Amino acid sequence: MTVKEALTAWGVTPEPDYQGQETADDFILGVKTESTGQETPDKYTVVQNFVSEHSAALNAQSVSNTYIRTGPVDTKTSTQRQFTINGDRFAGDPFQDFALSHKIKYGSGQSVVVDYVWFSSRTGKGEKGRAVLIVNSDASGAAGNNAGFSANLNAIGTPEEYTYTDSEQRSLQTASAPAEGQSIPAEDGQSASAVVDTAAETPVAPKKTAS
Repeated sequence: MTVKEALTAWGVTPEPDYQGQETADDFILGVKTESTGQETPDKYTVVQNFVSEHSAALNAQSVSNTYIRTGPVDTKTSTQRQFTINGDRFAGDPFQDFALSHKIKYGSGQSVVVDYVWFSSRTGKGEKGRAVLIVNSDASGAAGNNAGFSANLNAIGTPEEYTYTDSEQRSLQTASAPAEGQSIPAEDGQSASAVVDTAAETPVAPKKTAS
């Protein structure tokens, strides 16, 4: 299931001016799991099926110094976005099949770096960036219990501010916009030119020759 499909199924239309309570279910986390066909965040694979938690946290780093007649002063140096993902195993789920694959579980370096998007379904506001996907357990649980899994998604650098956009809707809006120089129908039914040609030549009277 894609981010767009999850948002549609949730039945919520993001409104940037929304005011009100937000629950954990209102936040959507998506991960790019395919090299093709997921060029925009709304097409990323949603982290949802049999997932009980994808908590978002901020890990801030600081340096403490002590100054004369001032005392300790903390200087914040950086902040890392971190997601904690927990759930039960579900074979066939696109995200779980990707995250719990041999390549990701035992991978290192760039092989476990993924693109992600995270935002509120109420406001559409959030972030996107790159992160390291680390699997902590892939089949936890005692006899008679569901097999569980857990993973961390730790962002690299500072994520980019993001507001949800339906790429298909954006393409339709772009296609319906009048091209440069195209005539736009006026209210009275007549056509009004969208572009005024200021380079039109002005007629020049012929020169008289001396007799």
